[in-house]
Amino acid sequence: MSWGAPTAVAPAEVNSTSCRPLSSQSRVAHPLDRSLADCSRFYCVSHELDHNFKKISESAYKAELVGCDGHILAPLQTCPSNEHCYLNAGAYFHHNVEARPIIKGGFAAGAGDLGGGIVALVLALTVLVGGLFGLVRLLHMLFMRKAKGVIVKATKFNDYVALLIGLVVTVSVQSSSVVTSALTPLCGLGLLPLVKMLPMTLGANIGTTVTALLAALSIFTHDAIHIALCHLFFNIFGVLIWFPLPAMRRVPLGAASLLGLYASYYRAVPSCYILVAFVLLPGTCLGVSSIFGADLVAGVVVSLVILGIFGAFEFWWIHRGGCYMVLSRDAREEGKRRLETADRRIRGESAEGA
Repeated sequence: MSWGAPTAVAPAEVNSTSCRPLSSQSRVAHPLDRSLADCSRFYCVSHELDHNFKKISESAYKAELVGCDGHILAPLQTCPSNEHCYLNAGAYFHHNVEARPIIKGGFAAGAGDLGGGIVALVLALTVLVGGLFGLVRLLHMLFMRKAKGVIVKATKFNDYVALLIGLVVTVSVQSSSVVTSALTPLCGLGLLPLVKMLPMTLGANIGTTVTALLAALSIFTHDAIHIALCHLFFNIFGVLIWFPLPAMRRVPLGAASLLGLYASYYRAVPSCYILVAFVLLPGTCLGVSSIFGADLVAGVVVSLVILGIFGAFEFWWIHRGGCYMVLSRDAREEGKRRLETADRRIRGESAEGA
């Protein structure tokens, strides 16, 4: 890693005229002279880390770092030709990277990194939520009037064209969040059917990888390109799995419809979904992975227990009518009819607009 702390290496022989003695006997015979450099260890710093050292503070880089030239005469381990040798890179890394404050200015600087980070996070979330509410209101005012016909006509596009539209728009704005935040209210307003939002969202997921690719190409390192391509192919394979076959496409559409149905009756459902999908489930997988790393047998046992609990819940939920204890069959049928009616209304308006 380019930001990993450099590792200290002990030299075999140093320049006695510019360095303090290495052996304990020499230290006793010759008291330490503070004007001499401490050459008891040196550090091999990669070119990338050295570049980052300079980016942190060019003045500190020039004033504080001490090179090995003229000090280390016989290193036990020589630095590779593509690395830089410094006597005090460890101390420089500690003071300028590990102990350096992240928040150096602004209104939150006085609160420290932790306090300032919390304040900035709360403020950012407040602005984000307020902006999304404003976006929804603006879209409601805009699309319920003149632009409504344009959006309705767009529902007649082929699904693959809709996917391409989502991709192009996301590349243009370089944010899939903006695209999905704009599409979601349109579904809620009854202007965009759910089956048309799916390809646009999948296209947005692919389009958002372009930003990472551009950033990786600007750095042009192996790790950056590797991660950016992983991001790209992950989304491409996701589209290939869930989109081309209508049977597979019905899985996310059905899940979204069911989640929306529950959310229409219970306002806490979206929060619970976020908690389970993005906190509880990844945390459980991470915990199981850690158990596997510590003990294979324990990992297998824990995995089987979790799968057993999940299977028992699914059996109770589906085959024993547990789902109807949360939402009755009549309510489910009514929600399904409302969704079908809304889709037919959108398609009917499209036909009239044509």
